[in-house]
Amino acid sequence: MAWLPMVRRMNDRISDRVDAAVARGLLGRGTGHRVELVAHLAGTSLQAGSQSQVHSEPEPQAVLSGEDLGRVLGLSRASVHKHMERLRSLGVAVVPVAGSGYRLDHPVDDLVAGEAVLPLLLTHLDPCVPWMAGLPYKYVPSCRSTNEMLKQRAASLPSGAVLVTDEQTGGRGRLGRTWVSGRREDLTFSVLLHPSLAPSQAHLLSLTAALAVAEVLEDVNGLQSEVGIKWPNDVLLGGGKVCGILLEGAMDADRLQWAVAGIGLNVNSDPQSLIETLVAETDSESEWVDRPRPVSLRARLGRHIGRAPLLAALLTRLTRRWTEPAADDVLDGLRRRDVLAGRMVEIWSGPPGKDLVVVGRATGIGPDGQLLVRDETGRSVAVFAGDVTIRDIGTVAT
Repeated sequence: MAWLPMVRRMNDRISDRVDAAVARGLLGRGTGHRVELVAHLAGTSLQAGSQSQVHSEPEPQAVLSGEDLGRVLGLSRASVHKHMERLRSLGVAVVPVAGSGYRLDHPVDDLVAGEAVLPLLLTHLDPCVPWMAGLPYKYVPSCRSTNEMLKQRAASLPSGAVLVTDEQTGGRGRLGRTWVSGRREDLTFSVLLHPSLAPSQAHLLSLTAALAVAEVLEDVNGLQSEVGIKWPNDVLLGGGKVCGILLEGAMDADRLQWAVAGIGLNVNSDPQSLIETLVAETDSESEWVDRPRPVSLRARLGRHIGRAPLLAALLTRLTRRWTEPAADDVLDGLRRRDVLAGRMVEIWSGPPGKDLVVVGRATGIGPDGQLLVRDETGRSVAVFAGDVTIRDIGTVAT
């Protein structure tokens, strides 16, 4: 049992965070046990958001006995076995070794079940912050829409609750468009918020989410100079669209009751396949007229990207950014990444009608997150909502 002191030291932090999340009612005890088991099996001294975790795979793991795992976690061998069976059902490659115990046959870095993501995410749980994006964590293998599922429970769940899926069959984007993700290839998730914001400030949540995604992508080796933001909330990579965000909510006269932010990030999918799927579903190619075309991280980098550490990094950064959505540095961050500034644009109203609002040159992002456009008469127009068409789409660069 020489490994026990080392394992205890490596996992003290995750064990403490699991206990804290369980005590706050944000994590079930059974899930907590499985999170710790994955942490032990993976030998985690993991840090969500580090570049190495986005790219690398853990080294082959040692065999750990069920008896020793049970002793560390305070479980019987039968309970350990039961949890291992549950992990296998979630796709965790736990292999029983006859007469010895268990080991991981494959890394868990591409799984998005909570048991794979939470060992990374919980290391950043701050006991002084009352909420965290990703807690509670709900994973479903397939659903029609993560936004729709989370909206149904919005009134009963706390801020930070996340719903993650491997397959979304009825995904939607802004203005009634369709969003397509690669099954088990991309990241598709929604986060619930109960923000202290007036209805007029709701758009700041999606702007802030776009900044958080951009910042995480800039931490990926090879992408630092390619990331940009197309107002209000599209994240671009080398001029192509890599991420879309859909914010929905409920409000009364003076406050936003809740908001759900749906985020789709193209990670390992083939962009051409996404286009073909969407054209087949909509029977139209008009989606990309004067718009950035889809791109994925893998297509841009030429290598597979682990989704679990990437999702943990995104949730960690979203927590930080949403804590103060109107902070001056958020606006500064958006302006530094603004791909519309200086370009000729058309702004159209959204459904049910589609009317031309203004044509002119985008001049930046205003103090309340609005897009500023100088029209053909020289008048400055502040736009808080709308659909942006870039007239010189062929020259968009970040």
